[in-house]
Amino acid sequence: MKGITLGVLLALVCLPRLAKAQNTGLDVANKWYANWGWNRGWYTKSDIRMTGKDYDFTLDKVAAKDRQTKFGFKEYLFITQLSVPQTNLNVGYYVNKHYSIAGGFDHMKYVMVRDQTTTISGDINRRGSGYNGTYDNDSIQLGYHFLRYEHTDGLNYVFLEFNRHDEWFNLKQSKIRISSVVGAGPALLRPRTDVTLLNRQGRNVYHNAGYGVNGKLGLHVLLFNHFNIISEVKGGYINMQHIQATEIKEDIAKQQFGFLQVNVQIGATFGIKKRG
Repeated sequence: MKGITLGVLLALVCLPRLAKAQNTGLDVANKWYANWGWNRGWYTKSDIRMTGKDYDFTLDKVAAKDRQTKFGFKEYLFITQLSVPQTNLNVGYYVNKHYSIAGGFDHMKYVMVRDQTTTISGDINRRGSGYNGTYDNDSIQLGYHFLRYEHTDGLNYVFLEFNRHDEWFNLKQSKIRISSVVGAGPALLRPRTDVTLLNRQGRNVYHNAGYGVNGKLGLHVLLFNHFNIISEVKGGYINMQHIQATEIKEDIAKQQFGFLQVNVQIGATFGIKKRG
C-alpha cells in the first residue's frame, strides 16, 4: 500500500512534465464542473488505541475492509438512498485550461474484519467485562463481545484538491475528448463511527476526527463539450486522533492508515465555448 501511494504521488510530479501543452480549442477557464459517482476502497492494517475511564489498550495491525452495497436501481440512484452505497461528490472550478480547484467528499466505509486474531497491550478494568487485566503483547480474538468497530456512515473524507488537466485525444470536432487528470490535496475526516466495546454501544454521531492527504490519477472523457465520465485511482494517508467511540465523552479511539480508492463518476461541465 505504501508503494502504491508513493507511485501516485510520483506520478503527480512526472506526468505534467510529460504532457504536451496542447491547445484544446475549448474555453474552459472560469467554468464549473460537478461529478457524482461510486468508489471501491482498500485499507492498510493499523494500530487502534482505545482509551476511556476504565481501559487504555492498543490493538496491533488490525485488518479492515470496505462494505459494498449490492447493486440495485433504488440503492444506487434514488436520492433518498444516496448515503447507502460508497459514493463520491466532486465540484470544481477551472482556473485555466490546465488547472482546476475542486472540493467535495468521499463517502467511504471502513469495517474491522470480524473474529481476526491480533495482539493487545494495555489495561482493562471494567466490572463484568470478562476481559479485565493487564496485557503485554498478548494474543486476542476480536469477537463481537469484545469489539465491533466500523466507520460505516461513513469514513467521510471531506477534501480540497488542486488538479492539472492535459488533453490527449480529440475525436470528430470535440464530440469525444479524453484528458488525463492528476491532483493532490488535504482533507478533514468527519466519520460516523459505529462501535460496540465490551458490550457498550457506540455513540454513532458525526464528529471531526482527524485529517488526511491524498494524490490521484484520473481519466476524463468529455462528451459533446458538456457531459463527464471519469475514472480515478486515489491513494493517501488518514490520521484520526479523536474518534468518538461510545456515548461516553471520554471513550476515544485513535488510528492512522493508508487507503486506496478506485472511483467512477459521471457529471457535467457548465458553460464551455469553442474558441474562434
